[in-house]
Amino acid sequence: MNHEIGWDAVADADWPRLFHAHGAAHDTPAHLRALVHGDGGATGQALDHLWSAVIHQGAPWPATAPAARVVAGVLAEESLSRLAGGPATVAPGTRRPLRAALLDFLAAVAEAGRPDIPDDELAAAAFPPGLEQARLDAALEAVLTRDAGVWREEAECVGALMSRALVDIRSAAPALLEPALACLDDAAPRVRTSAAHAAVATAALLGDGSTDERLASRIADAARRARDRDERACLVLALGDLGQAPGEFLSDPDPAVRACAALAPALAGDCDATEEILTALTDPTAADAWFTHRPPRLRYGPRFVLVEAALARVADFDRLLPAACAVAAVAHPFTVAFDWGPLLRAAFPAAPPAPAAPDDLTEAQRTYLRALVANERLWDGRIGNTALALRRVGLPEDRDACRRLASP
Repeated sequence: MNHEIGWDAVADADWPRLFHAHGAAHDTPAHLRALVHGDGGATGQALDHLWSAVIHQGAPWPATAPAARVVAGVLAEESLSRLAGGPATVAPGTRRPLRAALLDFLAAVAEAGRPDIPDDELAAAAFPPGLEQARLDAALEAVLTRDAGVWREEAECVGALMSRALVDIRSAAPALLEPALACLDDAAPRVRTSAAHAAVATAALLGDGSTDERLASRIADAARRARDRDERACLVLALGDLGQAPGEFLSDPDPAVRACAALAPALAGDCDATEEILTALTDPTAADAWFTHRPPRLRYGPRFVLVEAALARVADFDRLLPAACAVAAVAHPFTVAFDWGPLLRAAFPAAPPAPAAPDDLTEAQRTYLRALVANERLWDGRIGNTALALRRVGLPEDRDACRRLASP
């Protein structure tokens, strides 16, 4: 029996002395028990508690690591095969196996462990020299009684408590990995994809090359077996996140899988991978509709991630032009930060002053500007995003002025 996960692992936890986003964590154990034994209503409330309190908006709390240890310990429970609703991070009304939802929670916990922060830097923040225990205890009492002023008045103490929550997550990571790996063999595709996501996120905290290679081998085998587009694409993305170069999937018959393989950072210099990304962007509407259940990395829209990758790999705007024009046709003022705006800056990298005549622009610049002018949605005068984006690159804010400037 593994005593580092499940209820045995938290037998000594003083839950009322731990806290989450909403205060003392005295309510967390009951919610954790409801995951296994509760009815539909109690299970839904338990999931809401995990996402709104225990890992609120991706932030970890002192109650987070103990809750994650319990969740990891119950993943194999047969009752977790039942369907449950999703948190705010998935589409409204989505129902999937409860086991998949809990694996997504574990992935979020691992990501909250901030693998980008060096251990020594985190330790210094968690245990600052000279910080008196009595002062720390007083700050904890204030947090537990929901004294909002303590976050400002005792920022050093509260910061230390929050940093210790990160330390606890990192300490739990080795125990969280194996239960997630075991779920790669689950009968449900959505559980397998969530397992891959959780395992990769947890492995990032470990920084162990041998673990990464073992995990990559498991995920690659699973990807080769997968027949479902959503599953295969998610597994291929996971390989890329592990630092692998999933070149074999660049020849997959499914364009979504090929694009997900191409997104691997290890294939950033691969010409075929770059071409796959550019090809996918020539039909951004199709790309955004690829998945029934989007992989976590693509949850806000595949085209946004594809645009980011294309811009990182291709400096020549002439080469980007077909993709840029296709994206311009489906763009919206509210997506300016994620698709057409970055492409606009790539097309017009020089700082103002504004061009005065069509001859001041290259043919590629005029072509892209015409594509933007043709999109009626971008010129809703009630939304200032378009005008601001144009102003920043020295272009006129008026549609007719842009049309004249873009004339052949």
